[in-house]
Amino acid sequence: MSEQQGLFWSLRHLLGDLLEIGRTRLALLSNEAQEERLRLITILVSGFLALSSLVIGVVLLVIFLLLAFWESRLLIVGTACLAFLVAAAIFAWKTRAEIQNGPLLFSASLRELKRDIVSLRSRIKDQDEFPPA
Repeated sequence: MSEQQGLFWSLRHLLGDLLEIGRTRLALLSNEAQEERLRLITILVSGFLALSSLVIGVVLLVIFLLLAFWESRLLIVGTACLAFLVAAAIFAWKTRAEIQNGPLLFSASLRELKRDIVSLRSRIKDQDEFPPA
């Protein structure tokens, strides 16, 4: 095999490897995007349901307390207002923590691409040191 044929073989082989790596990484990226979309939908739906249930429950509790203790209505409304503000702060804190502690978007794809780059660089170095015969 001549040197030019060996070079074309190496280039064709390298291009094939690059295309296969690209296809694999694109599939992984697609899978990660789907998982992240499902995670986000789950967070939004469960958060909305929890918040809605809490608001309805607290409003009904305040109405019950107002009717049961009509003479102390200012104290009850003030306490309910404070409870709403505390609940809002807790939910805001939990939401912020969930957003910050979530996985980095496409972290697995980035990790795999880094390994691919290292592998390709070592393969190129090997081909430079030991050209095909």
